[in-house]
Order: sequence, then structure tokens, then C-alpha cells
Amino acid sequence: MAAFFEASRGTWMIRRVVHHLDSQDDESGDSNLIIEPFENDDPVVEKVCDALSVKHQDTAGGARFWWESNLMQETRNDDYAAVVVNAPNPQDPSTGFLLRDVGYVEKKSVVSTYNFTDDGILTIKTRYDTNVGIERCWFVNDQIRMRVSSVQFLNGVAMTTYCTEFRCPTEADLAAISAEARAQADAPPSSVAELNRV
Repeated sequence: MAAFFEASRGTWMIRRVVHHLDSQDDESGDSNLIIEPFENDDPVVEKVCDALSVKHQDTAGGARFWWESNLMQETRNDDYAAVVVNAPNPQDPSTGFLLRDVGYVEKKSVVSTYNFTDDGILTIKTRYDTNVGIERCWFVNDQIRMRVSSVQFLNGVAMTTYCTEFRCPTEADLAAISAEARAQADAPPSSVAELNRV
């Protein structure tokens, strides 16, 4: 899980479709997801562990998540945020528990189970008082993630969600691309042709 969090570090543009299987209309839209992994000595680990009565020594870091508009700057809001702490299975690190300060479906601390398949697909299951959430996430490549989820009540599935997530370049990435483009623009034609053959 630590490697998955690290591979997910950064800002992602989410293109999302939500199907409500009851009386609500379907939804679609875009937003940003910011993921920041942290080590096990982060103070938030102890706070989440205490809330869920889990031993601090059984955990191995985690990540912070923020959901924000991709149309407005400086819109990070802790009301649209979550902290997830990893508690891996010591006998099988491809399985374990995720300790979350705020649940996705119900806004309270919750424990989820997770497991990775051999081809890298992550499945997270979360049981709430009245429903079960199942989420699957995987990398198409290092720039694109896919995520699907469902929420099931006693009378059946109530909602499904499909997301394609695109990694957003950092300011350093944009500066490097700009510098490379400027260097090619300033170079003699023969040098540009040589660069394009590399």
C-alpha cells in the first residue's frame, strides 16, 4: 500500500460519472484530487489510531486526500478531505486495513479492508451501519488511474461510480517542458533535427 500511495502522490484531474439506481438523476463532472503520502511518525497517525482503538505500532504511514474544484484556485477545504492510515497484514503485505478519519459514505471514522491482486488492482471494502462500499482502483500507466465503486444497501446496489483520473503536471514539470521547448526554439535547425532523432 505504501508504494501505491507514493505512486499516487500529486494532483489528479478526475472525470467522474455517478449512476444513482434509485429515484435520483445521474451525475457527471470533473474535479481535482490531491494525494499527499506521509510516514508513520506523522502526528495524525496517533490521532486516527486512538479514534479507532488501533495500536500505533501496527500501522505504516498513510496519505491525505483533498477533493477540490478544478475551476477555482486555492479551494482546498478540510470539509472535502480525508486521512487514511495503512495497517498492513504482517503475514501478507498485499492485504490489510485502512483506517480513515472520515468515511466516504458516512461521515465518521471507519475501518476498511484492502487487498491487491497479482496484476495490481486494489480493492477496498468498507462496512457502515446500513450499507457496504466497494472501491477498485488501478493504474493504466503512471499518468492515468481508473477507479470504480459501488454502494450497496440491504435492498440492493444504490449507486455506482466510474472515474478516469489524469495526473496533473507540477509547476516543476511545466518549467522543464517550457525550458526544453525554448531550447529547441532557440537552437539552429540542424540541432533541432538532431534532438528529434534522439
